[in-house]
Amino acid sequence: MEQSQIFPTVSQASLPGFFQELVAHNCLALSDIHQTRDGFFTVSRSIAQILACRGITTFPNAQGEERQCARFFDDWYLYALAQPEVWGLLKLREQESDQNSTIPSDGDTPGVTVSFIAFDIRVLAACLSEPTAGNRMALNQEINRVVAAKGQTHNKALKAYFSDPKAEAPYLIAECYIQKVASFARQGQLPVSRHYAKLYAAFRSGKASRKRRRIPAFLEGNNQNAGHTVCDHRYVFLPDVQNLTLPEKLAILATHTGNVSFHSFAAEVRYHACFLTAWTKLPIPLLGRSVYDSAIRADMTIEDKELEGPAPFYRLDSRWVKLQAACHSEYEF
Repeated sequence: MEQSQIFPTVSQASLPGFFQELVAHNCLALSDIHQTRDGFFTVSRSIAQILACRGITTFPNAQGEERQCARFFDDWYLYALAQPEVWGLLKLREQESDQNSTIPSDGDTPGVTVSFIAFDIRVLAACLSEPTAGNRMALNQEINRVVAAKGQTHNKALKAYFSDPKAEAPYLIAECYIQKVASFARQGQLPVSRHYAKLYAAFRSGKASRKRRRIPAFLEGNNQNAGHTVCDHRYVFLPDVQNLTLPEKLAILATHTGNVSFHSFAAEVRYHACFLTAWTKLPIPLLGRSVYDSAIRADMTIEDKELEGPAPFYRLDSRWVKLQAACHSEYEF
């Protein structure tokens, strides 16, 4: 089934209030906003792009040093639940090389992060209305609190929504991420992520463990299912980025998030949300952190140090993934 047949068409009247304001001030177009049938909204314009619409291109960090919005806020996107109205932030990062530059930047590792910490939308609204140094600094502090700072507490409504296997948001988020990554293809070729390239090199050398052979083996099977080479372990081939096939979408997802199906991706989001409980706040001996610290932001990424042993969301026959498939059979598009 095509995405357009699953996710409803956005109307301005259905939007949360702040999205309506952004549309009215030409910071967003209706075509930039996406929603699910169960009241989740997100956008395809980053915080940096929204700020740029009002001429805001820099912010002072905690030390008062000027930083470029396009180097730090380009991967962060607003999302909202309609009932109750709660705002949050998503990271949708393609493979970047910003850290090779002399200009201060955030990380380069591709992937998706869903933060379960509520974002105070009033801070962004104040910055857009009056982009003083103080308001721009406050925005940086608020974004950092939601996406990175330790000692934060999850929002109960966000936990309730994302821990429900029927939630549609993870599927929309995966689709938005795939479309963003695909937009960086050139002449029909999208390089695989650098972490996947390292993983595949270990696979070719015979040094990869059985579990770390999971993604290369999937991609080979994905090629067979497609009837042609979708990914040769160096590039994902995308003849038409506006009309991606399911094998092409899965190749992007696998090489950039480590998930080999939409249901696996959704299960990983839910897995994190389900661990936001009081007992998981207890620190793990010798590690100095708790399960809660890791669960409060769901990170779907592929890294060369990937530890897959305790991760049921990677196993397509696990109860976590099977439950997602049972709740969302229409997402086999």
